[in-house]
Amino acid sequence: MQVLERLSVAPEASWYALHGDHQGQAERYVVTTPQGRAICNRPELLGVDFNESMHDGMTAALRTAPFKDLIAGHPETGVCVLNFLRGGLNFEIRRALHTAYGFNRHSSAFMSSQRFRDAAGRWGVKEDMYRKLDFPPDAVLVMGDVVATGVTMEHGLAVILDHLVELGSSARALVFFTIGCHKAEKVLEDLDVKLRAAFPAYERTILVYLESKFRLVDSQTPLRIGIPGTDLIRRGAFMTPELEASQYDDAAALMERCVIYDAGSRAFDIPHYCEDVVEYWEQVAGHAREGWTLREALEERWPERLRGTEEEFLALRRGSWRGVDDAEIRGLYEQLAAFWARPAGSRELAELCAARLAVLRAAGGLER
Repeated sequence: MQVLERLSVAPEASWYALHGDHQGQAERYVVTTPQGRAICNRPELLGVDFNESMHDGMTAALRTAPFKDLIAGHPETGVCVLNFLRGGLNFEIRRALHTAYGFNRHSSAFMSSQRFRDAAGRWGVKEDMYRKLDFPPDAVLVMGDVVATGVTMEHGLAVILDHLVELGSSARALVFFTIGCHKAEKVLEDLDVKLRAAFPAYERTILVYLESKFRLVDSQTPLRIGIPGTDLIRRGAFMTPELEASQYDDAAALMERCVIYDAGSRAFDIPHYCEDVVEYWEQVAGHAREGWTLREALEERWPERLRGTEEEFLALRRGSWRGVDDAEIRGLYEQLAAFWARPAGSRELAELCAARLAVLRAAGGLER
């Protein structure tokens, strides 16, 4: 069993410690911000606006982090931002460190990394030869990336460790922010062992999930539409109360195929990104024409949130959210009940698809 323990709550950012199953040497946290919730709920937030939202959310997270002193108290020239291209750039950590702490002389390292799937269905990395890797001694390494299978993360961090050793440099800590799933934990646990072995003064490995520890679609996930090894979904996710409450404002948030889709194209290749999201909603619209209802679609994406009385709901949330007031949980239950009381037939699904397609085509310049 896993538990979120609320450490702090504020309009700009709330922090949770993640305890329980698979707990190892690496520290685990979940942070929620208004910007992070918007990014997860609104795929039409894209391009430079997406990057600006990431910057603002990451700035708020850094300013309020329970481990703030580890970074802010370290000499700024000893802080290095790691970037796996292109996705890592979207976390805007270099700028966020400047905005949050006033850093101006922190360094950055870059490495290309492109996932691919071979004929046997195994994920690997190609096109990883562009590398600008230089690290200060006693470095605090800070990075962000979307983590699905964890292949890019595992491969890239292994290269980083090798370069640290080859350069005769050293590391004090690693802080990794992600929109991702459990795969990140296994990679960081293995890396933590290697970092401690390589650098006796190494102190901490920290993993921060933005908004939720999401679930990764695999071949067994019961969805009509989903891409195994790629899509991060809410079904079975371990999310903050703030994110859960925010998703009932618009049924489309619960319906999205993925909470992030492709982060690289979302910022840097808008037509391709929007075509991907539009294609999904066109598929959903096709199912609506065949009689699929909005309720059926929502139940597929969010099934476990329908069952139980208010007291059972309260008991369940108490078990997984420590430090969250009962009044907040009851308010969430009322919000949930109101959400499911709305009409949710095939007509409502068709109308939702039409509205989403109009917004997404306009955002991507795909109007027709």
